[in-house]
Amino acid sequence: MFDKNHLMGNIHLKAEATEDFVQRIQREQPELAEAVAKLKELLPEEVYQRAFSNIQTFNRRGDNLLIVSGGILQRSFLERDCIPALKEALGVKRVQIIG
Repeated sequence: MFDKNHLMGNIHLKAEATEDFVQRIQREQPELAEAVAKLKELLPEEVYQRAFSNIQTFNRRGDNLLIVSGGILQRSFLERDCIPALKEALGVKRVQIIG
């Protein structure tokens, strides 16, 4: 079983509190902030909160969007509930989700 205590005392690691997805995008990728705001309008609040609460990476390259989700359950939510809205809001043709 994985023991989290082995991480204690490792100077190369640090813990940070998770930040709201919209705030993080506005800070790290301001060019996507408008598209993410549109995405939030397209999805019901409950779906948006569940699907985007723990996104690790969110990158657009041309017509492709890459999302690294927080795990397989979140990936399933994104695939089931969000693909059409993601394509519309971000103007992409392909969405790849790794979870």
